[in-house]
Amino acid sequence: AMCACLDPACGAWEDLEPPQEGEWLDEMLGQTPDQSFKDFLSSNPNVPDHTRRTIYLQPLCDPADLKAPPYPEGPWPAWAMLESAVRRFYRPMRVAKLPAVSMASLQPLPDSRQSSYGEQWHGGMVLRALRRSLPKDAFCTLGVTMCDLYPEPDWNFVYGLACIATRVGVFSFVRHAPGREEIARRSQAQCEAHLLHRAMKTMLHEIGHMFGLKHCTFFNCLMRGDNGVEHQVNHLHLCPVCLRKLHSSLGFDVVANYRSLLELFERYEGDSKLFKRDCEFLRQRLEALKDLLDGSTADEERMAVLAKPPARPKRAASAPRATSSSGQRTSASRPT
Repeated sequence: AMCACLDPACGAWEDLEPPQEGEWLDEMLGQTPDQSFKDFLSSNPNVPDHTRRTIYLQPLCDPADLKAPPYPEGPWPAWAMLESAVRRFYRPMRVAKLPAVSMASLQPLPDSRQSSYGEQWHGGMVLRALRRSLPKDAFCTLGVTMCDLYPEPDWNFVYGLACIATRVGVFSFVRHAPGREEIARRSQAQCEAHLLHRAMKTMLHEIGHMFGLKHCTFFNCLMRGDNGVEHQVNHLHLCPVCLRKLHSSLGFDVVANYRSLLELFERYEGDSKLFKRDCEFLRQRLEALKDLLDGSTADEERMAVLAKPPARPKRAASAPRATSSSGQRTSASRPT
């Protein structure tokens, strides 16, 4: 059954076109080696278990922002849809939202500077602050913000940063919002769907890094790197290579996941060509896999591990395992 889900011969997945100047593969190909499934397993990726099986989402904003209507009437894309996308894409992982906190309340306080998008915060220092409050059952904690970010003083911005070793990440949606000219020529529903699609893509992509998935160089996949100037827009789905990697860690039923994502994306299909394109892909795959029995691609043993009740804490805790403090740089602009 999994062979049917992963066979690229059907032509369902879009090939990568040659990159243009300034695009991710043009600038970063030398730093983005192919990651085969064997390479992925050899990298000793983070794998959730019954003690660490929750994806925590940490909104970094004024708590009132999330209660406002979705963008463009309010400042944020629809939070319920973002959270639902993570829950459906990464099932059977648990997904939980932490109480919203402002950037200025983080400790230690991250450095900041001004950009054309307002106050811009040092992403690496945000990660250090998030690391201090990582819940015990967290597979990872991801800071989510509409504040602009930068990774180092000589870079002008970054969409997101993740430190796999410490299981924390942060990503910003502010540069995904439509500009004034786009807002003027689109309906409110189209603007909402536009930002939501780009925000979902960034969120799902960054969480993929937490599972050890590196930038994809095989197909025009969700995990492909992005400088924000790509002529070939990527999708809200994984290619066969990346799908196999994630499935090995989570054991979900591929067909059930496709159905669930289609149900979510269809709500915005009429207002977004990008959502429509993703819906067409999902329908194509569901049609191709219609003869598979329900649950035939699920790894029941792997899913049972994630469903197992947490073990009671032992009286004496073992010494923590040493980990590398190196972070993984994700989609970013060129250095200034």
